[in-house]
Amino acid sequence: MPKKGKGKEPAPAKAAAPGPPPKPKKIPPPPACFGPEDLAKFKELFKACDEENIDKVKIEQIPFMLRKLGFNPKSQEIKELYRLFLEDDLVDTVEYHEFLFMIEAKMNWGDDFELAVTKAMAALAHDDEHEIGIADFEILREELTVWGEPITEIEFVDWIKLSVKDKTYNMEDGTFNYVKFIENMNAKDVKYIKEPINFYKLDQKTLAAMAIKRAQEEKEEQEKKDALNKAKEEAKRQKMIADGLIPPD
Repeated sequence: MPKKGKGKEPAPAKAAAPGPPPKPKKIPPPPACFGPEDLAKFKELFKACDEENIDKVKIEQIPFMLRKLGFNPKSQEIKELYRLFLEDDLVDTVEYHEFLFMIEAKMNWGDDFELAVTKAMAALAHDDEHEIGIADFEILREELTVWGEPITEIEFVDWIKLSVKDKTYNMEDGTFNYVKFIENMNAKDVKYIKEPINFYKLDQKTLAAMAIKRAQEEKEEQEKKDALNKAKEEAKRQKMIADGLIPPD
């Protein structure tokens, strides 16, 4: 005689009671420090980088997007932004509101003198767009043998060795990632040299002076154009007065 319970069919599991659907994730409002013009600019950039049109951008785009806004984020700062504002390490996209909070955080952290150095390097590299920080290495070499305290060919040999080692110089196509190179120099990695910027005579004061000089030249050029346009408008107005087309003042 079988024991009690043996050979019996298991009781069917009770169906879970239907409940309300999960609430949609509430998107927080944008940081109060941003005005309508700021948000319009950020939204335009975000949409431009949203390649799949899904209201999200790939996580790899964030450093590029921050540079487009005038920042020069370091690798460690990028990692901290991801840690603060993304749900976990497996996330591979960033939503618009998360991007806004990343911008606010970077603004609060500030942007050190490295930005001026990067701008100066962009000027030397003739990288007017300054979108991805890639330059023609030979053009940069020519400029750096003239500006400031000229770099010698012997010093450039050491520079090339370091650039190849840290993968900022691509010998196959001659391109040079100066943004990454400056970041590496400022990291002062003692494995290579103690103070790379000073070693390569690319001290921040000199490079910042280059950037300031270029900005001043651009300002003066714009002022000349504005003055010329104003003079043309005045000459046109005086001719119209002389021709009786408009009354004199």
